[in-house]
Amino acid sequence: MDKNFFYQKRAQEHQREISQELANRHLLNSPKVKSPAARRGKRMVLRIMPAAILFITLVLLYFLR
Repeated sequence: MDKNFFYQKRAQEHQREISQELANRHLLNSPKVKSPAARRGKRMVLRIMPAAILFITLVLLYFLR
């Protein structure tokens, strides 16, 4: 087997691996656009959490007396 052939094939394989890695990263970063339902859910959680924390604190204080 010719050395140059081996190095050429290895370089092509390496380039394919790099291309696949970049494609995977692009797929992972692509969902930048959030759906309206996700934003609505996040807004609802941000509204409810302070009340839930206050409620849990009051219940803990009641039982720790």
